[in-house]
Amino acid sequence: MFVEPFTWGLWVVTGAILMYTTFTVWFLEHQSNPEFSGPWKNQISTALWFTFSSLFFAHREKINRNDTRLVILVWLFVVMILASSYTASLSSMLTVQQLRPNVADIEWLKNHNLKIGCQYKFICEYVENVLNFKSDNIVKISYDYMYPEEFKSKYIAAAFLELPYAKVFLNKYCNEFTGTMASTKYGGFGFAFQKGSPIAGDFSKAILQLSENGDLKSLEDEWLTPSHECSTNKTSNKPNSLSIKSFGFLYLLSFSTSTICLLLSLIRWRDPCNESIWQKVVRLVRYFHIKNRGSPPTPADISSTNEGISDANESPSRLDFISNSNSPESHPPLPASIN
Repeated sequence: MFVEPFTWGLWVVTGAILMYTTFTVWFLEHQSNPEFSGPWKNQISTALWFTFSSLFFAHREKINRNDTRLVILVWLFVVMILASSYTASLSSMLTVQQLRPNVADIEWLKNHNLKIGCQYKFICEYVENVLNFKSDNIVKISYDYMYPEEFKSKYIAAAFLELPYAKVFLNKYCNEFTGTMASTKYGGFGFAFQKGSPIAGDFSKAILQLSENGDLKSLEDEWLTPSHECSTNKTSNKPNSLSIKSFGFLYLLSFSTSTICLLLSLIRWRDPCNESIWQKVVRLVRYFHIKNRGSPPTPADISSTNEGISDANESPSRLDFISNSNSPESHPPLPASIN
């Protein structure tokens, strides 16, 4: 009973999303959060306990990373929708009753002096003369579409219809009304022809052939069989279990959020940098802004510029080691030789 609100496929997908969220939280937090670090057993148990306790909004572990908070936020939203849907579906299965008529039988109608509706004259006469209803309790209905209005206004408690018309009416209003099979039946419709008509025998023979071949039964099943919705309401008082289609978007949202956060974490791990995401975005915007103003410097230009700056910074130290005595002006003039 307690697993019927969800289909087995939905239970399996929910468990898979739960484990994937557990892995994502552990991967994002185990390096920087002391509560998710330590021996492997402690890490796994802490991640599992955190995710399972989030089903009841009872988690208490601290979260350090913003991307982990985003994953948990989406997961809690999914959990809230799942819990509400499960509670509503289970309540429906425990409380919803099958639609049943509030009229027991014909004698109950007569004993309670309730009004009934009928449409054609021969039916009303049959109800009055054969079933012994009081004429004051018989309400003549002009058209079929008037029956729902009379029922909703509680002007009539029941209606007597011919079997084909009763099937059509119940097929159209199966969620609002129900019927009981009458104990009195007739042979069917009668076809009248002029006395001595040559087509009377052929007509009767054709109807007999249709009845024996089963064509009349197939036509009745095709035109008067209740729709799938009506037959389901008739045979079962349990609402349908919720399937994956009901929560496909939520699961896709949770899976996508966890995957994106995982990928971003892997990128930061492979390319460690002190820059935050906002600083990288600003640097990217500046790059495109410079590109619009002119061609950006090439890597070779940047390298040569850096070397020039480095040489300029190092040149004073090199000049400091040059002695003044080595300059030409510091040497005394040599004496001229006399031949």
